[in-house]
Amino acid sequence: MKPRVILSFILVAGIIIISGCGGENRELKKDAKHIAGAMCKNIEAMKNLRLADPADSMLIQKLQMEYEQVEAEMTTLNEAFRKKWEKKAATEQFKNDFRKYLSEAMLDCKSLSKEDRESFEKGLK
Repeated sequence: MKPRVILSFILVAGIIIISGCGGENRELKKDAKHIAGAMCKNIEAMKNLRLADPADSMLIQKLQMEYEQVEAEMTTLNEAFRKKWEKKAATEQFKNDFRKYLSEAMLDCKSLSKEDRESFEKGLK
């Protein structure tokens, strides 16, 4: 009877440890996806600004405002991310996991240039 109790305890502890690690990675993956979304918006806003007719001052002004809003969103996301992960961010494993999740999420961005897409694909390896 005693070996069963010990084995059950080990199994339960193992499940809790594994699910706890997976939860952290899910949370990190979610945060990376939010940051990637903001980065994609930033790329798109810059692209729209570059392609706009310089003579159309109203459009340029509107696009500059959109770009500034995206920049503010990115700043807010980065600050929240740093505060949330500051203790773990120094580890090499964390950096590698975050880089992988960010690269994976950025591949969904339709505004990526061919070179940027290739760079993010390399980040997955």
